[in-house]
Amino acid sequence: MPSEETRRVLKLFGVAVTNLEDAIDRRVPIPEIMKWDAELADRTREVIDLVEHLRSRRIG
Repeated sequence: MPSEETRRVLKLFGVAVTNLEDAIDRRVPIPEIMKWDAELADRTREVIDLVEHLRSRRIG
């Protein structure tokens, strides 16, 4: 069963993807799109860190 940390990281990643997509679809000014792009980049790094942590726990 996923840990609360896993759920948190994945939820925030999903929100970041949605926020960027919405901003692009609404054609907001570039600075706002870049803000959401940076947020998604941060969340992507968190997901990668989570995956690396899980891989380090593999048995065998």
